[in-house]
Amino acid sequence: MNESRPRVLAILPAFNPSTQICIVKPLMRLYQTKLLKVKITLEYLVSRKNLEWADLIIFCRNTESRYAWILDLIINRNLPFVYDIDDNFFEVPLDSEQGKYYRHPERLAMHNRYIRSADLVRVYSDPLLERMKTLNANVEKVFGPIDWDLISPPQVHLRQRPVKLVYATSRFDDDLANLFIPALKRALGRYGEEVEVHFWGFKPNGLNGRHRVHYHSMVANYDRFLRRFSREGFDIGLAPLEKDVFHRSKTNNKFREYGACGIAGIYSDVDVYSSCVSEGETGLLVSNETDSWHRAVIRLIENHDLREKIKRQALEHVRLHYPEKDFERVWWNQIQRVSEKKGKQSAPNTFLYENNETLLNAKTLPENQSRLLSFVMKTRNVIRKFRRKESKATFALLKWRLNDYWMAFKIHFRTLGH
Repeated sequence: MNESRPRVLAILPAFNPSTQICIVKPLMRLYQTKLLKVKITLEYLVSRKNLEWADLIIFCRNTESRYAWILDLIINRNLPFVYDIDDNFFEVPLDSEQGKYYRHPERLAMHNRYIRSADLVRVYSDPLLERMKTLNANVEKVFGPIDWDLISPPQVHLRQRPVKLVYATSRFDDDLANLFIPALKRALGRYGEEVEVHFWGFKPNGLNGRHRVHYHSMVANYDRFLRRFSREGFDIGLAPLEKDVFHRSKTNNKFREYGACGIAGIYSDVDVYSSCVSEGETGLLVSNETDSWHRAVIRLIENHDLREKIKRQALEHVRLHYPEKDFERVWWNQIQRVSEKKGKQSAPNTFLYENNETLLNAKTLPENQSRLLSFVMKTRNVIRKFRRKESKATFALLKWRLNDYWMAFKIHFRTLGH
């Protein structure tokens, strides 16, 4: 065994789809091939012992200022770190819950600090690449993977069955669905028993009570989700996206998933998708108008041969261009390059957050008290949601939190003794 393997510590805000796809899975594969040693933890569970162990730190979507003490300690000890980000938090619409959260002044300031201080920033889109270059010279664009081991063959594949349309999202409330719902209503009225529509992850108000409209609960564990999703044998996948900078900074995850699962996708004609979708070959591109969505939906419902051609060619394209091994190889090269910087920089002055009693600091609280306070604050937030009768969002939050703890436990158990 090579004892010079770099020791990599990933500190994550949650085990959401982004962190599972971009961080957990590639790091665990590199660990299994004995290229590196790894620990993966949540930012509210991290300990100073973890930080003392590591040669390299990886963050992904971290923005909470209460964990500034972690970054302070990393900078003071000259630990190199990578910041991975697949979303443009600077441009999240302020009228959304996500926008109110990520564009809070303290979180934006912390987000800026991660970016400016990182030895490498990884992004997944051109708009985000350009924005990050204004804050850090060491920015690289990468392409997301698909884990082919998770793709299961459809359980049923009969031409006589209804044509199955699907829209999947990990957001509790998804305004993007409003781009195609009017078109779906028209299609449901036209085809009746010949089609059925599936929403995975949320329940849109515009189709309540409709016959042949099905709802699937959000699955917090991404591996479990993709296995179940691929088995359903969906025919047509819907992928709406706005043309603003925020949405153009997204990844093409829908295209990768739909293609890998053998689903003919209809995509908004935005560069996130137009850069990888060949019109009429690996998908259909539409403007964000009801008539355009309606024409595309009708075209794929009625034209079986076109639908099957797109399924086949999208599968081939995704298999060729998004193998997980290429994604892991890029990660490995970057880890080697960045980890060599350990201890070579002079220690900058400590940047501490003050005048906020809720923020944690490495120099103000013992480790066990910091972690206990973090747990108490999160529990208090859940109680507040119950008091405001936000039961749906609260149960979803509890589901994600339980998944986070379970994932953290499994990863810790699988990496013991390294």
